[in-house]
Amino acid sequence: MKILFAGKSKLDYNRVKVIKAGLAQLKDVQIIEFKIVKGNAENLNKLKQLSNEVDFIYIPPMRHSDVSYVKKHTSKPIVFDPLISKYLTKADYGQFWKLPVKYYLDKIPFTKADILLSDTNAHRSYFIEKFKLNAQKVHTLYIGADTQTFYKQEKETHKDKKLVVGFYGSFIPLQGTDKIVETAYELRDRKDIFFEIIGNGYTFKKAKALAKKWKLTNIHFHGKVSYEELSPLINTFNICLGIFGDSKKSDMVIPNKVYHYASIGKCILSKDTHGIKELFTENENIVLCENSPKVMAKKITDLKENPEQIKKIGVAAEKLLRTEYNEVEVAKRFLSILKKYRNTH
Repeated sequence: MKILFAGKSKLDYNRVKVIKAGLAQLKDVQIIEFKIVKGNAENLNKLKQLSNEVDFIYIPPMRHSDVSYVKKHTSKPIVFDPLISKYLTKADYGQFWKLPVKYYLDKIPFTKADILLSDTNAHRSYFIEKFKLNAQKVHTLYIGADTQTFYKQEKETHKDKKLVVGFYGSFIPLQGTDKIVETAYELRDRKDIFFEIIGNGYTFKKAKALAKKWKLTNIHFHGKVSYEELSPLINTFNICLGIFGDSKKSDMVIPNKVYHYASIGKCILSKDTHGIKELFTENENIVLCENSPKVMAKKITDLKENPEQIKKIGVAAEKLLRTEYNEVEVAKRFLSILKKYRNTH
């Protein structure tokens, strides 16, 4: 099978990296990558040429506007992997005046795609119901992780025996980074617990301002780091934090970071949501709680007193990820979706 990965950008996004890493380890699969430059005749001719040579065209996350462009110039089936709804994202940011336009910026590409991927069953149901889609064309493909990039490394334990609670993210509303800072505030007098925060974005300044206002000495903001630096840094954490936002979107997703933490064998603490529980089981391979800083702080202190539980949760999370949601298993599922379409059309 030959697949063209085409998009104006996002061809190196984490979701795409996982699929490509898995496909590279399978036989009889060829990937061709192509960056779309709209308005360029030579680029368009190349797109048309390549589309004639492949079986499917995959359009990466968040490239909604590329779907109509590609659809106009090819007869090959298009696989769109939006990962987000523009409508739901704007609702997440409280930008409700933008919702009518964003609805159609979702609905048009979702409708035109021959195969639409979602990252959880909860997201799949939302896509189908909200945008009135044919359920047969929408398929769940869990994100998983590239285990060759995110893996356990032997790191020197902290000599002062501090429990390191770590988080990385892009500081979007669904992540609830303000609640993480508030949790650090709840634990400000615990000299044996320290927070490491990686990344920046929409709520980054707010989070740092809170920490400064409360004069917190138990939290460190690394800022943005490279993709390659993530795994070594996560390896230094004892407990890894998922998402704690209040939005509808936060209840439907399993973020990249949770898969990465699991691949490295870390104990994960995250908000109790329908999305997370599609794959993970409370107190078996994850620790779940309501997104209240007081409750989050209590969960962390309970785990501090039970290092065997931290280890047990991490081992089980790693087993789940590496058995069922590694890059090869994700790629196999991806191919099975494509083959099912080919056999029925």
